Amino acid sequence: MAADYATLDDLRAHWSALPEADEADAEQKLHEASVEVRGNYPDVDGRLMVPAEDGGLDPDIPRLVVCRMVKRAIEPKEENSPPAGMESFQFGAGPFTMGGKMANPDGSVYMTAADKRLLAKSRPQRKAWTIHPGGA
Repeated sequence: MAADYATLDDLRAHWSALPEADEADAEQKLHEASVEVRGNYPDVDGRLMVPAEDGGLDPDIPRLVVCRMVKRAIEPKEENSPPAGMESFQFGAGPFTMGGKMANPDGSVYMTAADKRLLAKSRPQRKAWTIHPGGA
């Protein structure tokens, strides 16, 4: 079994307000997030072995992504936020409208588009070119 990309200490450094009561859950989610990253980007471990200047991946990148994923999964809701598990909630009066949008109802770890961009391989820089008439 491969090592996780982030530890509980890394998560505490990333999120100083981590509730002590959630630390056991956080450790499991750190593992799950690492598995998710490795499953979606199986080349990450190999890219970590290559120096960054040679196209390798800085170890801080998967660590940051995993910490973000875990924080999103267990972060408590604000006092005036929608009910737990709801991203938005709307009420009505007449004739009795009510609705809402679920937001990570099961507390699972997931990657955002920004996380995916961080983990993606960098594209080679394109160079401008021109076509000269007459072949030279």
